[in-house]
Amino acid sequence: MTDNTDKSASILKLAKELNSLQFGEFTLSSGQKSNYYFDDRLLSLHPEGLSEIASAFLPLIQATTAVAVGGPTVAADPIVGAITLLSQQAGRPLMGFLVRSEAKAHGMGKQVEGPVAAGSDVAIIDGSLSTGGSMFVAIDAAEAMGCRVVKVISILDRHQGGSDKLRERGYDFSTLLEATPDGDVAVAV
Repeated sequence: MTDNTDKSASILKLAKELNSLQFGEFTLSSGQKSNYYFDDRLLSLHPEGLSEIASAFLPLIQATTAVAVGGPTVAADPIVGAITLLSQQAGRPLMGFLVRSEAKAHGMGKQVEGPVAAGSDVAIIDGSLSTGGSMFVAIDAAEAMGCRVVKVISILDRHQGGSDKLRERGYDFSTLLEATPDGDVAVAV
């Protein structure tokens, strides 16, 4: 087992222990039905969960030319913060940024918040990926400000079309966990 496979297994175990991963009948934000629900916030707002996620994501990002990491606000907020802190401690700091679903109507009117510079290579992260809606909002906002998305990562890929769309558009996508054809969740292979 690789180090990231070990971390992914640890994250899956912890997600079950924290009830971040529950089984039953659920309707997702995409409108699709699922026999499991993954609340990544229960995992990313837990100290051990956040530590495991950040330490699994960081090497994937640092294997690229990314100088910043960001994602959809709320789901990505704690993870982005943890990755930027961990990257500083590792001696190769990454800037962090957050992407709103749309630009603010007040203040500076920004959709992207944080010290990411136009033209930077960036990584986009999120808790889970279904159809890719929130992930593509973050990608499109980063690209609109002139950034180049060199890595996309989720904790969980539900295999509901989002990862296929990312790959079709040429993005380098990785995930720690993935849905199985029988409706379970497993460490990504």
